[in-house]
Amino acid sequence: MSDSISNTTPVSVTKRGLVCKFTKRKNTFIFTYCDGLLLYNWGFNQEDVNGKKLEDILPSKLSGIINKYCYQAWKGQFIQYETKLQGKDYAAFLAPLFNNGEIVEVICTFIQSNKPSIEDEQVYTNSLYEDVLQTMSEAVIIIEKDGKITALNDNFQKMIGLKGDYTYGWTEVEYVAEDGSHLPYSELPGVKTLEKGISFHNSIVGVKDNKNNQIKWLSVNSKPLTIRDHSDRASLVSISDITERKEMENTYIQAKEEAVKANSAKSDFLSKMSHELRTPLNGIFGFAQLLELDDSLNDQQRDYVQEILKGGGHLLNLINEVLDLSRIETGKIKISIEEVPLLNIIDECINIVEPLAKKNNIHIQKQLDSQREMVVLADPVRLRQILLNLLENAIKYNLQNGNIMINSYLEGDSQFVHIVDTGVGFSVEEYHKIFVPFYRVEGAKEEGTGIGLAIVKQLVQQMGGEISVRSKKGQGSDFCFSLPVPKDLKPVIRWEDEVELVKKVEGRSEHYRLLYIEDNESNLNLVKNIIKSHPSYTLLTANNGKKGIEKAALEKVDLILLDLNLPDMSGYAVFDILKAKEQTKGIAVIAVSANAMPKDIQHTLDKGFDNYLSKPIHVKDFLNTVNETLNNTITQNIPHHRILSTGPYGEEAVSAKTLQLTLTELKKIKEKKYRAAISMHYADNDWSKSQIAGITSTFEKMGVEVIAVTDAQFKWEKQVEDIETILIEKPDIIVSIPVDPIFTASVYKKAANAGVKLVFMDNVPKGLEHVKDYVSIVSADNFGNGIEAAHIMGQELGGKGKVGMINYNADLFATNQRTEGFVETIKQRFPSIEIVARAGITEPSDGEKVAVDMIRKNPDMNGMFVVWDVPAKGAMKSNEAVGKSDLVITTIDLGFNAALEIAKDGSIKGVGAQLPYQQGVAEAILAGYALLKKQTPPYVAVPALRVTKENLLDAWRLVYNEDAPELIQRTLKYAKYLE
Repeated sequence: MSDSISNTTPVSVTKRGLVCKFTKRKNTFIFTYCDGLLLYNWGFNQEDVNGKKLEDILPSKLSGIINKYCYQAWKGQFIQYETKLQGKDYAAFLAPLFNNGEIVEVICTFIQSNKPSIEDEQVYTNSLYEDVLQTMSEAVIIIEKDGKITALNDNFQKMIGLKGDYTYGWTEVEYVAEDGSHLPYSELPGVKTLEKGISFHNSIVGVKDNKNNQIKWLSVNSKPLTIRDHSDRASLVSISDITERKEMENTYIQAKEEAVKANSAKSDFLSKMSHELRTPLNGIFGFAQLLELDDSLNDQQRDYVQEILKGGGHLLNLINEVLDLSRIETGKIKISIEEVPLLNIIDECINIVEPLAKKNNIHIQKQLDSQREMVVLADPVRLRQILLNLLENAIKYNLQNGNIMINSYLEGDSQFVHIVDTGVGFSVEEYHKIFVPFYRVEGAKEEGTGIGLAIVKQLVQQMGGEISVRSKKGQGSDFCFSLPVPKDLKPVIRWEDEVELVKKVEGRSEHYRLLYIEDNESNLNLVKNIIKSHPSYTLLTANNGKKGIEKAALEKVDLILLDLNLPDMSGYAVFDILKAKEQTKGIAVIAVSANAMPKDIQHTLDKGFDNYLSKPIHVKDFLNTVNETLNNTITQNIPHHRILSTGPYGEEAVSAKTLQLTLTELKKIKEKKYRAAISMHYADNDWSKSQIAGITSTFEKMGVEVIAVTDAQFKWEKQVEDIETILIEKPDIIVSIPVDPIFTASVYKKAANAGVKLVFMDNVPKGLEHVKDYVSIVSADNFGNGIEAAHIMGQELGGKGKVGMINYNADLFATNQRTEGFVETIKQRFPSIEIVARAGITEPSDGEKVAVDMIRKNPDMNGMFVVWDVPAKGAMKSNEAVGKSDLVITTIDLGFNAALEIAKDGSIKGVGAQLPYQQGVAEAILAGYALLKKQTPPYVAVPALRVTKENLLDAWRLVYNEDAPELIQRTLKYAKYLE
């Protein structure tokens, strides 16, 4: 645009005056163009002035005046004034020049005039402006108060599609918004600027051509404008035609959608192909494994069997790797990050590959610090997959009598693992190629798909790590990967590590009856032959769903193997019927299917199946899965996170994840028909309801009858009465949270003396002793939850501010540790956050009153920690009461009100969540331990969980074992539309 000025400036202007253009640099204006008679009269030419400041060229008085008017023009005004230069009269005009709707230069003209003919000179100026406007690719208009267009170029008519008189006609055009909906004239950017005095930048507006049924897309910029010295409001609008860009965007979006559909189709195809390939492979592979176990085979026959197994294994591995790669590429692979003990995983993987290494005379060594617990943030299943792939490659590509060294070290926030081999190696040029799918190292003779390392790289990166390699031909390779480590590490004590457990007897006397519901005769025969060699199992079969349901109800069955693709009904329908019937609802069920896609497996497990077996069946995996299911009927489905809390007397925490009841133990408990009662401090909140659900559902699986659930309403006198009433019914178990550790102690002691097994949640009565009086205490990781609440607070406040705390007046170790965790974390991690006030509540209803008083005394406070979610509801109301809308609240427990407030970006920004359902499961399992006279740990805890808006729905599912209420889901989905 700048270069075109000299070509479009009227000759009369340059001969009789001056034309200049300026751009703004900091606080002054710089010449970008200048020409005319005045310039030469001052002794300059164009080259002298370009790039110079106004004051460097013009007389000081004149430069000061022009500088002042340039500032006004830079703000969008059009300026006209008269002045004398070298004794002659000149008319001066200044105007802004635009590029993409932004002012980039100011044009200034001085035209020699006689006073009576200034109007004539205006014609020249107008001609100049029109020429300038015509050189622009944008349309430029000025909209005045009455909607009249007072300045425009031809581009406007072309873009809008107007003919004839366009001064007001543009109001009749049909406009559309970016989403395709009708856009009223009053909502156009230029019109809204006129009405409200606000600017718009790159607003997208469509102009509809009804004849051709097409839309021309425009990018519109508008800003307020004062015309000359008038105070009338106007808007300056520049418009760019972006139709081509929009069409390209739509083409891109369409192509992306097509690609997603294609990927989905590919994924579905692979899933179906997996099923079709696995079904016949199941028979080939399964019976070959049985032949391998046959001692009557001669050497040649045994070699043939080995070839079948080798080929079948290779084909199965190829299917699995292609599926894995496809899942990663389509983003459908699920990574579940948790704290994983690295040493344990490495040892497991070494044990798995050791036979293969010994076969090739390869020695595996490790240099690991066994004294320091190496913990990484990873998906344990995928970490095993990574290590096994790298170790198997190190064996496969090694030399006879070679070595493999594994070492690991901590550097910064990452744990690094090296797997070094003395194998064939490869060139530097291949460093990056080996991570590309299907690439094979040059000269490699070993079998392989070339997919494994591509999968390893993707998995490492998805878990937040990196992988690299160094290698030299003939000398070996060094593969190194890193994974992040958790913060605030504290060793977790597993109960089985602390107590001497009874070892499993190899020749066990238990006998189990299995039912296999399957229509494929080959699969039935395979499983029959597997079971035949294991006298502790008896196999019953049914070839369709109806017969299977009937047989399960009539026969005494311990475990059902259920094919998901039956001829008369789906396996899922069979499962639902089995779980609905009184005779069969307690039987463990393993799904058996050729569908091996993770979404299929996860969907099945989410339905409630106890385990999943993929075809083709591996004999070892089959037996392990059956054994695992029979011996792990009730377990804890929770993350293996570090527990930071200690018990009321300083006891180290045992993770609830280590608790389990086997099928044999369940049988023993069910035979006795035990009875239990639950005594709650308060039963009408989400936390209590969920914990009660966890206890009762687990007791139901154990065959324990729940005879009473009581609610003390936070009154210790009522709880004493409740327990006295319960004791009349002579229960075997009471699971309870004491309202007050002192005033309720005597009634709990009475229950203990009567032989009742007491399991406490979150608190313990004074004077009662572990083993002698009670089974165990179970709580959340209260200290850990305090830490999580502090981290959320620190992040929301940007690491600085003033906060208050509302704690509980009763001396409960659970609430005390929450407060301690919050305070210590704020002091250590966020030293610029000051805790300015503390106050206690006696009852949850005190929350609002205490919070209002705290805020009024500390008006500059911008954060508040509340010890649990019920009083936090009152703290939320206090914001409204004192008109403090910016107070950040964090608390403990993911109650409905707290979750709803998080979903709508309210004052509660996040919580440290307990896992009440899983806590209830743990309490019921511990009661089972006591009934079986097993040793029990004094203190058990479920892990802490940080919950914010980002993970709210997943957290709710983990906390309550069900989907979040619809209102929370809807609020989270439409939060941006809420006020």
